[in-house]
Amino acid sequence: MRPEGCGRQRVILVTGGGGLIGGALVARLRSEGHEVWAPSRSKRNSAGLDLDQPDDGAFPEPIQTAFLCAWRGGVVEAAQDEQGTWRTNVEGNLALIKRLREQSVNMVFLSTSLVFARGETSAHAPLSPCCRYAEQKAAVEVALDPRRDVIVRITKVGETLLPRLRQWAASLRAEGSIVAARALRLAPVLLDEVVDGLAGIARHHLPGIYQMSARRDHSYFDLAASLSSVVGGVVADDPGAGMDVFRPIPVSGRLTICSPVGCSAWPTGEDHAQLLVERALS
Repeated sequence: MRPEGCGRQRVILVTGGGGLIGGALVARLRSEGHEVWAPSRSKRNSAGLDLDQPDDGAFPEPIQTAFLCAWRGGVVEAAQDEQGTWRTNVEGNLALIKRLREQSVNMVFLSTSLVFARGETSAHAPLSPCCRYAEQKAAVEVALDPRRDVIVRITKVGETLLPRLRQWAASLRAEGSIVAARALRLAPVLLDEVVDGLAGIARHHLPGIYQMSARRDHSYFDLAASLSSVVGGVVADDPGAGMDVFRPIPVSGRLTICSPVGCSAWPTGEDHAQLLVERALS
């Protein structure tokens, strides 16, 4: 079944379809009847798309919307390989954006709460990136036009925390103690919430800057303490955590929630911290 209002089926491009968000988004869009192109980086695939060589290969036509989810590495990788990750993430995405702009494609770029280091986190607050990773995201944001493009800033996706929480729980049981940072804060949203909101943008492209976040943030120490209250053990502060990658450490893990007008599927800001702790222990 085709999406409402479509005559000729138009393609939705999702870069980074092998990643956590991109992969879940591809599955959701296809389940809703959209025709999705999720190119591989593989050179063996003629339909591939590599941000290291973004001018190569032809696009299927007509592309209606492009979700730019592809990104190389995270906070640590960007700090360790500034030039390499900049070349892929910034230069690669900017070249791709130029190609898409020539075809008048609606673009949706996934950014991060880390573009803010200070306390002001409203959608149109001045950017103050707190690390190399966030500087790269900000550089791509600046190349987009919120009058016709969409920028979606997302806080920590909760599912990415589960391996760390499970490791902490195991260490508390086995060794009786762990360290976790009081200074590092996060306001996680769940993957399903993120995908719901992005799928809503695919149905109704409303240009602008939007933000997904929980309304309450927690420190990593808080989450570790919740684990220790169940499994036992002692949690100590890790005062040096993040000092090697964050300059400065953000004062908050939250964003001021901002959703497209009429998008009922946008995350409402529910606090999922305890749910994530429970999942890690299950």
